[in-house]
Amino acid sequence: MSKKIRVLLVDDEELFVNNMARILKSRGFEVTTAFSGYQAVDAVKYGGGFDVVVLDVKMPGMDGVETLGEIKKRAPDTEVIMLTGHATLESGTGAMRKGAYDYLMKPCDIEDLVEKIKEAHEAEMIKRHPVLWPRRLVREIPLGTFVKLHPEAPITDALDAMGGETGVESLEEVHVLDKEDRLQGVVTRRNILTEAQRNHPEMTLTWPVLLHNPHLLPEKPLREVLRPQVVSTPANAYLTDAAHQMIQHNLRRMPVVRAGKMIGVIRLEDVFQYMDREIE
Repeated sequence: MSKKIRVLLVDDEELFVNNMARILKSRGFEVTTAFSGYQAVDAVKYGGGFDVVVLDVKMPGMDGVETLGEIKKRAPDTEVIMLTGHATLESGTGAMRKGAYDYLMKPCDIEDLVEKIKEAHEAEMIKRHPVLWPRRLVREIPLGTFVKLHPEAPITDALDAMGGETGVESLEEVHVLDKEDRLQGVVTRRNILTEAQRNHPEMTLTWPVLLHNPHLLPEKPLREVLRPQVVSTPANAYLTDAAHQMIQHNLRRMPVVRAGKMIGVIRLEDVFQYMDREIE
């Protein structure tokens, strides 16, 4: 790396932070540490200039999601990667809807973290200097975040994820990934409504009714209701090819995969936007 990527590492477990900081420094990153949400916000406010923040979800006092919000107020272009345990998985996905770049499960593999930091830094650079980055490949445009659920998760988890929150754009689908982040399938609103209707054929169900009555869903894991044939694009594909594929399959959003793992989604309007800039 010609210019070191500046990383702010935030976790209340000091031993973990210090060990991770040492490893990241040995990989060529410039690392600053913080042991609470308050320290992290101060670091961003007074130190500034961070490219990527790696932030634990579960911390005493100001938790990771609240800290994320404060960081985004002061440095909206800075990408934030959340670290979450199994007990806080819902908070991790919720944080992505609030602007986090992605989340990793703790304990995370160092290689996965290093790769994710580099991806987030690239997205951050594009946000800060859009005119300097010609985009011809899918991986060269900012990828959208997505909610990832595991095959054994109950259908109600997908319902919760697509229910959205006040002031947050609701999702039309969620992606189902295995433990290695390999895409297994997609679950749409229509899939969920169909399952609820099969479970209660005597009723006429709508999405708002189902949101308020999740007990109407059958007790099934997502692997039994997902649609396995999912159209996706490699990260190294040309934007023109991705646009053609999305138009052909009538898609507004499409998963992006790299080395077999899903790393984000692209939207058709974004693809057209960057293709138009290249033409100009």
